[in-house]
Parts: sequence; structure tokens; C-alpha cells
Amino acid sequence: MLLVLLLACSPANPSPGRALDSAGEGTAEPLPGDSAADNDHDTAAEPWTLPTYDASALPDGVPVVEITLTAAAMSRLDADPFHAADEAGSFTDGEGVVHDVWLNYRGAYQLQGVIAYYDLRNWKVKFAEGDEYSGHRVWNFNYEPHLRAQLAYELLRFAGVAVPSARHVSLRVNGALAGTYLQYEDPDNKSWLAEQFGDDDGDLYKGAYDLPGEPQCFADLTWLGPEDADYACHYAKHTNDNVAPDDFAVLRAFVTALNDTPDADFPAWAEANIDVDRLLTSLAITNFVAQWDSYPQRPKNYWLYQDVRAARMVLIPWDLDNTFSPNVDGSYNQMGTTASVLYDLEANDYEAPNEGEGTERPLARRVIAQPEYRAAYLDRYRELTTTLLTDDWLDDRVQRLSAQLEPELSRTDAGRLESANAEVERFVHARTAFVREELAGL
Repeated sequence: MLLVLLLACSPANPSPGRALDSAGEGTAEPLPGDSAADNDHDTAAEPWTLPTYDASALPDGVPVVEITLTAAAMSRLDADPFHAADEAGSFTDGEGVVHDVWLNYRGAYQLQGVIAYYDLRNWKVKFAEGDEYSGHRVWNFNYEPHLRAQLAYELLRFAGVAVPSARHVSLRVNGALAGTYLQYEDPDNKSWLAEQFGDDDGDLYKGAYDLPGEPQCFADLTWLGPEDADYACHYAKHTNDNVAPDDFAVLRAFVTALNDTPDADFPAWAEANIDVDRLLTSLAITNFVAQWDSYPQRPKNYWLYQDVRAARMVLIPWDLDNTFSPNVDGSYNQMGTTASVLYDLEANDYEAPNEGEGTERPLARRVIAQPEYRAAYLDRYRELTTTLLTDDWLDDRVQRLSAQLEPELSRTDAGRLESANAEVERFVHARTAFVREELAGL
């Protein structure tokens, strides 16, 4: 079976522009290298091999990188952290090479928390065409002196789901140590799309507009109306937006068919339009790690990409820092270690914290409602519990990643990593036991 949900986008040469699009992430205005000419390049016609990754390999060390910008530029970003325009600056990579870049803050509620609690910033860094960093032009740097997001991205990546790579770096800002940051590329990179899907010509969308203190537009993939404009607030278009910024026909047609295809015809439609195998793998892993802050629990924090080569749409999981937490808080984290393996997949189990989030999740529930796909999901989950989703693999991974990080940590970050690792270990041991027992009875 093939998969139907994807997302990605490509920036161009660094250039000043708006800080945030309707998905709340930083993007510049149309740039050289992201022009109509780029959209004429047919990557889907070129030879391509699906990438695979070694689940035993570790990142190549913990590089020290540095962001430099003027005090005036940082003041402008601080004055409007969610909407400020990109600022010119420089980025020094782990080899000491200095790159001219455009800089901005990234994120919404996580950025808000990092500023309030630590007086730090999360960053989006945009490199020039021809001066890419590790092969890509748009990168994210989040203050994360823990392994939650890295582990979650690795599990998905090693299991065959298209997600960014993730590694820790030691970040300095204007000469001062900021801390231990997670570095990962943005799906909004044509090079990343071509690498993962063999094409970069499709439409890429990011789900939901959700910024602190502003009206929300969630992205539950229900039908919103017959006009392209009905979808614009809910899904930020990231590719082909310079050519046809108001054209949401691809997304609108997909959402319409997802919701309106009769039950009797749905398996055939899904087989033709969804890479079911990878979708089921994604649902299983995000369920295991208790990713409560994304689809299907919440209608946000994901990307959709029109995979032109496969003629399907693809879902790309995103923002995985709220994972591996054993502590249910009765508000946002409602999963913990004892969420069913079918949590929120057959009915609405997650109580939305915001009225506008709704209760329908057609992408996940219409697929799982098909007996053959439900069985395939459970079989895939069982298979993963013998490979990646085990105490042994996860404990070993945490120990090896921590051993690599520890020599580079400040005393503060070392304490935060130790505390987070204790929670992750407690989560993993309780979760694996619960999942194995439930799967054995299904």
C-alpha cells in the first residue's frame, strides 16, 4: 500500500519578509530561487530512491554553532515575536564557516514559554541558495535540553515516515552560550521534499493558525466549503504560493473526497490517494509516544504535501516536543502511559481545550473504520513493539544520546536533561507494558 498524506515547502534565497504565515511559522516574502521558474522543474521525472536510515547510528557529535545579529535587530524581534519581519544576521556552523542568513523567532506557545521561563529564544534560520547548511536552506533551532522530540522524530524516521532529521547542537548567540538546542530542517525546503518524496513540485500546506491571544483557525480536515478562500486561514500554503497563492484546489479536492466518498467506495479511494502503510505507522508511533499536541488529538501541528510522483497526499508529523510524558495534567496532556492503542482513532476520546478544535478527525477515523486497515494498524503496532518500541531499544538510545550530549552541557542543561530522562524512562517502561498487554487482547 502507498500513503496519501504529505507536506513540505521550499524557501528561496534569504530575503527580508514577514515573520509568520498563517501557520505561525516564519517565512520570508517570495525570494530568488522560489520563483515560477523553479515550479517548472519536474523533479518527479528524475530517478529517485526512497531514503532509509540506520537505527543504530548516532548523530555526528554535538557541534557548536552561533547566531549573530545586532542589538537593534533583536529588539525588533522582541517587540513583536510572532509577527516581526526577518532580520539579517550570520550563522557560524560547526566547522567555523560563517554564512549570511535571515533570522527570526519560531513557534507559538513553545516560544512564549521559552521567553517567559528561560529568557531564551527559538530560532528559524534561512540560508542563501548555493550556501545551504547541511544541504538545506531553512532550519529550526529550539531550546530543548531533553530528548523527547529527538526520540520521537527518530522513531518515525527509522520506521519509514517522512520527518525531518533531528540532532542537538550547542548554540551561542552573539558570543554568549544560549544552551542545548534541537536542530531540525523545515519541510519548507524543496531539497528536503525532493529527498524524501522524489519531487518538489507539489503543494505544501501547514495545518492550523494558532497564536497566543489571536483568533484560531484549526485544521481538522473536515469540509469547510466549496471555495478556496474557505481553507486559507486554516492551512498555510508554502509551495507554489508565489505562482498561485490563493489556489487551494488541490487541498480542497482532497478534503472534499476524504469527507464525501461513500463508505462502500472509501477503501478504493484511500488506496489510490493515501500511502496507508506509512500513515498507519505514523499513527502507531505518535500514539505510543503520547503525542497529544497534534493530529488526530488536536487539529494542528502537521504538514500536508501533494506527492506528485505518487499522486497522493502525505501527512508529515510536526512539533514533537510534548511527547514521552507520564504526567496527565487533565487539560492538554490527556494521554499519559495508559492511552489505548486506539485512542482517538475510532471515536472522539480527546476533550479539546478550545471550542474551535471540534471533534471530527476524518483522515484518521475513516481509515481506521475500514476493517482491513484497522487490522493492518494493529499488526504494524505489534511489529514495532518487537523492534523500536521496546524497553531495550529506547533505554539504549537514551543512554547513548545522553552520553554524547553530556560533555557539551552547561550545569543547568545537565540537570534538566537528567530530570527529563527520568521522566522518559518512567514513561517508556510503563507504556511498553501497557501497550503489549492491550495489543495481546485485541
